[in-house]
Amino acid sequence: MLLMGIPGLGKSSILASYIKHHLSGRDDLESPTRSKEPIILVSVPAEPTLKTLIQEILLASSYEGSIKGTVGELKQKLNEFICERGVELLIFDEFQHFLREQAKSNTRGVVNHIKLMMDKHKLAVVMAGTPAGYRSIAHYDELYQRFAQRQTRLTPFRIDSEETLKAFGSYLRACTGFLERQGVEFIPLANKEMIVRVFVATKGIPRLIAGLIKVALESADEGKMITQKHLAEGFSKTSMNPDLKTFNPFRAPYEKVLERAVQAQKKAASEELKNWDIH
Repeated sequence: MLLMGIPGLGKSSILASYIKHHLSGRDDLESPTRSKEPIILVSVPAEPTLKTLIQEILLASSYEGSIKGTVGELKQKLNEFICERGVELLIFDEFQHFLREQAKSNTRGVVNHIKLMMDKHKLAVVMAGTPAGYRSIAHYDELYQRFAQRQTRLTPFRIDSEETLKAFGSYLRACTGFLERQGVEFIPLANKEMIVRVFVATKGIPRLIAGLIKVALESADEGKMITQKHLAEGFSKTSMNPDLKTFNPFRAPYEKVLERAVQAQKKAASEELKNWDIH
């Protein structure tokens, strides 16, 4: 499976949540003869070689032996570990690092070895990363075909229809609901005006939304309700959306914010097309 999207959409959080819930539902991980490790999550470093990739896989697991040696020796160690610990799934986070156009010339060797591991050990593989990785993997046809039927593209929240407005509102309502359960009173964010203001401020990206809420909390006195004024003050202290320059969507008249929203949606649509253009 490919799990793809621009930074800030929650790919790593999704993977961590999946692993936690999957392992909590397993009752076959420990036996008198062995401990199973069905999932290994690897954060791929920039421009890895085959050797450093195998080392990263071993480091990300519970492997306790030496990770020194030749590529051949490391392959053998990894093969033995996968068999001994019953590894079923490899997850490569930030996979664009070894598939992107700027990667080293031996990228094909790295990709081929992943394919060989999938075949040899009947492994499931998830690759998570940015659109740059997708554009590159699309040129490795033999590997790409294995992921062709299982692709999930995450996108920022949008406000271009009643349906997307409703979805974004549900998310913002969940955010404020969580804060209220922690004893923090927050201005409602799920009405249309506030949804549009938050969208213009954050481009609908969850990481930026979390950052906006954080700076608003820091701008308010403890125990006081978080208001639009605190959102405006907090936003003015950040550079989370350089496109806006000095425009503050929590201070500007709503009509002006709507104009900015239209511009932002057009730009987002254009960037989305570029993200998935493999040529």
